[in-house]
Amino acid sequence: MGANGNNTALILSGGGARGAYQVGVMSAIGEELDDGQMPFKVISGVSVGAINAASLASGAHDFKKAIRKLAILWGGLRSHHVLESGSSQVALRLGHWLGYFLFSWLGVDAPPSILSNAPLRELLNREIDFDRLTENLDGPVLNALSITASSYNEGLAVAFYQGSILTQDWQRSRRVGRQCKFSADHIMASAALPFVFPPWRVDGEYFGDGALRQIAPLSPAIHLGADKLFVIGARDGKISAQPTPEDHLPRPSIGQLSGQLLDIVFNDNLEADVERLLRINSTLNLMLPERRAKTDLKSLEVLMIKPSADIREIAGRHAHELPWTLKMILRGLGALKAPWVLPSYLMFEPGYIRALMDLGRKDAMAQMDEIKAFLEI
Repeated sequence: MGANGNNTALILSGGGARGAYQVGVMSAIGEELDDGQMPFKVISGVSVGAINAASLASGAHDFKKAIRKLAILWGGLRSHHVLESGSSQVALRLGHWLGYFLFSWLGVDAPPSILSNAPLRELLNREIDFDRLTENLDGPVLNALSITASSYNEGLAVAFYQGSILTQDWQRSRRVGRQCKFSADHIMASAALPFVFPPWRVDGEYFGDGALRQIAPLSPAIHLGADKLFVIGARDGKISAQPTPEDHLPRPSIGQLSGQLLDIVFNDNLEADVERLLRINSTLNLMLPERRAKTDLKSLEVLMIKPSADIREIAGRHAHELPWTLKMILRGLGALKAPWVLPSYLMFEPGYIRALMDLGRKDAMAQMDEIKAFLEI
């Protein structure tokens, strides 16, 4: 804990390849840490944030080293480390889809997704020490880790959690907390983008990307005892200019609509939840102490770091890095053009990754005095 006994949580949002921005932010923070210093007691992640969260938690006993290791991992990523992008693999998958459309009446089943993320599971088992993760979560290094996935069977957001903190499973509207022992399957479930990647099975139940039903992204960390929330987002706060009637905008393609849906899933609920928390804090601060004592609500400190630049524009500048197979699919969906939303989530290529890591580091350095005060480092 910090000097004042604060129980600070690190909350990592979803966002596919945009997770590189989180790594850039953490790299800047890592440079400010003393050896052996660990500023977080709870780590919570969803989708790609779950990957980063589990990696950091497994190395929490040497947090500076864990951050460096994660940065090296992301710096060496290529698309084929995360998804099957080879020509034969993509051709087989597209052939399966063609066969389904032509012969479904003969009983041919549809493929489970557009792409396969099987390589990601190999990467997780190779890079994350799950035995050491359990040791760290037994305390005193960490109190808890939470990873959220969306249950297709139950229609719930399930916040899987493991740790030494004494708590009980919780249930709210369409979201529950469920104790577990983490494995690569929990992370695969949390990062299974709908339609893009296949549903993932955990304990006999099928799950998809955790952001799908996570209407309260801050909730798992709060349930696990956090009283300060350090949040890293994946979208800048600027609103695009409103078009005029003379602009004659084309009808959105399927790829553009898919990208916008991912943008909603990964970012809208997180930003709304932070706004809700700030409103609650403001309301509590206006209440008389005796009235405030009668409510279960409590004031929580929150600091959110998000990109200072439009990641979509960065993706557009690096779209040429995509493997030709992914270019073909994205072009067919009408997504390989501005505003570059879908490519910004799927482009696991070095130039783009480095650009996002550099942006994350720059943004963190610009706010480092505030970050250090918040984290008490």
